[in-house]
Amino acid sequence: MGNSFVYSSDMGSLDMETEEKTKKRDKKLLLIKIIVIILCLVLFAELVLYTLIIPNQRQVTVTFSGLQTYTTEEMYDLLGSEKGKTWMTFDSSAVALRYTNCPWIKSVVVEKHFPSTVHISVQERIPIATTLLNMNGKTVPVCIDETGVLFSAKEGMDVSHLPILSGLPITHFSDGMKLSSEYQSLVFKLAELQQLPQKYLSVISEIHINEPKHGGFDLTLYPIKSNIRILMDRNLSEDSLQYMVVALDVVNSLAADITEIDLRYGSVSYRYR
Repeated sequence: MGNSFVYSSDMGSLDMETEEKTKKRDKKLLLIKIIVIILCLVLFAELVLYTLIIPNQRQVTVTFSGLQTYTTEEMYDLLGSEKGKTWMTFDSSAVALRYTNCPWIKSVVVEKHFPSTVHISVQERIPIATTLLNMNGKTVPVCIDETGVLFSAKEGMDVSHLPILSGLPITHFSDGMKLSSEYQSLVFKLAELQQLPQKYLSVISEIHINEPKHGGFDLTLYPIKSNIRILMDRNLSEDSLQYMVVALDVVNSLAADITEIDLRYGSVSYRYR
């Protein structure tokens, strides 16, 4: 039996068509690979740009929030050597320490936002009273916050609406110092009273701390629109201030020549001229 070979023109054209399809498929794959490589190079270039070049070349933009008394410009000046630095070189911990060392700043949070922004959130100390101290031959108001921290009033700050807390045994003042523990409850109570809808403290110009011989202390209150002194114990409260207002109304209605009302010891007594 002999071998036979059959060739058909249809078979040849089929092989050529398959070869052309293969070439087209290979070209498409090559094109896709080129596009993927180009995209990878672009992404790599952007990665280098945003992680290395921009953070090291562009000066950070610093924003602030929480400011009430101080301005953005004043806060920016406190940055010191960190002004003008880039995102990579900006030392957020050093800035936070610098701000917390300011007596009038209660707390601060410094956040770096990639690639060129720093946000500083500040909580200022809010004065609840003032005291008058002699510094360099001048009598100046010093603010007291709810935790008993003393700090200098900013030039131009209006503290006239705050009661004066006098009689504090302060022999040497330094910004950021704290009152001794025996006066902490008093300033905390003043802060609570200021939050009441009835602004009892707004009718008081001065609260004087008296130091009795038996230890502890009591208070002398000086109402704004009266020449009558009010003696109270150290435990100021909404009830005791209501009692004071009622007592003043009674005295004013009597038109008596009274100079002092004593509300200590659970009773009321008067002192005449």
